[in-house]
Amino acid sequence: MYRYQIYFFMRKIAFVFCLLLSAHLGFGQGQFIIGVKGGVDGCIYQFNSSSTNFNNPSLNLNGAGYTKIVSSGPAIPALVELIYGTKKFRVGYQFEYDRILTTSYKVKVYSPYSSSYGDTSVYDPTITQHFFCHNLLLEVIAWDNHKNFRLVPDIVFGYFHGISSATLAPYDFSSLNANRFKFGGELNMEYYFGPYSVVATPNFTLAPVKAIADPTEKGYMFFLGLHIGMRFNVTKSKQEAAQSPKKKKKEYVNPEEDQ
Repeated sequence: MYRYQIYFFMRKIAFVFCLLLSAHLGFGQGQFIIGVKGGVDGCIYQFNSSSTNFNNPSLNLNGAGYTKIVSSGPAIPALVELIYGTKKFRVGYQFEYDRILTTSYKVKVYSPYSSSYGDTSVYDPTITQHFFCHNLLLEVIAWDNHKNFRLVPDIVFGYFHGISSATLAPYDFSSLNANRFKFGGELNMEYYFGPYSVVATPNFTLAPVKAIADPTEKGYMFFLGLHIGMRFNVTKSKQEAAQSPKKKKKEYVNPEEDQ
């Protein structure tokens, strides 16, 4: 059922972009912008789960009730953007990939006898985690010096999925996680020259995590980082054309006619 909801959501986004493209071709309004970004993120993960779901023979939980999994570490992002903009507002699609580099987790085991959590560290150098997102961007040009710099904050809504190879790592989001929607915010600092822009983007993302089988098992992933990249305006709006009209060619005057 969730797959059908996501496919319907993505079809609506594609339909909106087709309408925007048709409007641009018909009336020459707006701009189409393509962007690519990379950078570095910090990823924090926390999840509360029943100890009976773990089958790791190296970790002896002794039936001590529920556990809390906590991890933090770096992640390497890669993003591709397709944005439609008007004079002040923009809407766009963003594909986001994060390679999470964490290879160790701290498992907090709750003991009902002592009413406290005990920490157990788990390290596995073979852990691999891949996080994918399909995002909807809503941007507004908050400030522009009309020379070469502007500030463009945005909010992000998306659908995420991913895979993990570790027993105690985050769930395999593609099959075990419910309500796979994320949200976040960014501040695009754009230095532009002609149709090109160099972009530095501080950002944050919050991705709630909840198990399908047991809704009481839940947590979150939190990303905080800096993305750097380029944006290219592939069209030119009527507003920009009006601001920079073409110079008229000088008419040729035959000096012999003046005599």
